Amino acid sequence: MGTIMTRAKKDGSQSYTATIRKKQKGKVVLTLTETFPNERSAKRWIKQRESDLKAKGALDKAIQSKQRKTWSDVIADYSAASPNGFGKTKTANLAYLQRLDFGQIAVEDTDDHTFFKLAQDLLRGVQAPPADKDLDCREHYDLKPREPQTVNSYMATLRTVVRYGGPISRIEMPIAEFETAKLTLTHQGYVARSAKRNRRPTFDEMDRLMAYFHDNYMADTRRVPMHKLIGAAIALAHRQKALSLVAWSDFDASNARLVVRDMKHPRETVGNDKETWITEEGMKIISSMPRSDERIFPYHSDTISRLFTEACKILKIDDLHFHDLRHDAISRFFEIGLGGGSRDKILKYTGHSPDGSLSRYIHVEQEGDKYEQWRWWPLLFAPL
Repeated sequence: MGTIMTRAKKDGSQSYTATIRKKQKGKVVLTLTETFPNERSAKRWIKQRESDLKAKGALDKAIQSKQRKTWSDVIADYSAASPNGFGKTKTANLAYLQRLDFGQIAVEDTDDHTFFKLAQDLLRGVQAPPADKDLDCREHYDLKPREPQTVNSYMATLRTVVRYGGPISRIEMPIAEFETAKLTLTHQGYVARSAKRNRRPTFDEMDRLMAYFHDNYMADTRRVPMHKLIGAAIALAHRQKALSLVAWSDFDASNARLVVRDMKHPRETVGNDKETWITEEGMKIISSMPRSDERIFPYHSDTISRLFTEACKILKIDDLHFHDLRHDAISRFFEIGLGGGSRDKILKYTGHSPDGSLSRYIHVEQEGDKYEQWRWWPLLFAPL
């Protein structure tokens, strides 16, 4: 008979972990474990699994199944074999796939429908158990539908495991089955590429944001100086995470150069260090920051994003993201003819590869400098 262990969670509720162990000749040959939000479900699972294992050959089949590689196993092997690890999104996607029911399916039992159903479940909003078991509750599993672009991100991440994980786990991967499923998913609209975004802030929106953040900072200088970060985004054209991590040791003032570590890349983020050129405004903003930390802008990327989003809601600025400032900056570089307007030279400032996605950021709207004689430049250049 199986056993049930009760565990108290942080919110005061309890979870119930059911365990079944089977022995042969005094040795444990099979262990099955599941966690449930209530004792009734745990008892029902034990009763059903015990009944299933009594069928002829069922125990041997279950033992054999446990010895086979599941998708969770091969994902773990694939991750462990990477010498440099992965970026934040890929790491999170892989971990999530492991926690889904899909993660417990044996690779050799996978066909094209398995991949199709995975994408279908992701689109419907099926939720995997939380990484923190203390957060496990019934409400967690309410369906939260996802966009086709989000599903595409998960499937693209899984595709790397399907294509390259075989030699690592010493197993034959169902590559043809995955590609067949992917064609169907694209045809049916279950997956889709991210739409090209061309939102740029208006001059009035930037003026209101700068005034809001400067007033907030002057009211309490312990707050994040978001006006400086907005100025840096416009002058340097880097992502918020890159801005939040760049170190003083990677700043070359004499040559106006900045090394951006692990610059985001579709396949090679980790170790993708890029030396970028710095604009005149960027040099002045960097020089205005105090050297009180190893980082030039020592503020967490998530905090920057949250504060920017909150400000846009308060100011009733619709559909504007902090990342749109990168679009604005790169478009401005072309509008002012930075470096003579040469694409190759502008790449030096943005950090893009020659065959990269620079074109996604170019939304030229005028000739000349949108921010010429901007009243905020003197404030941005002044010491913090």
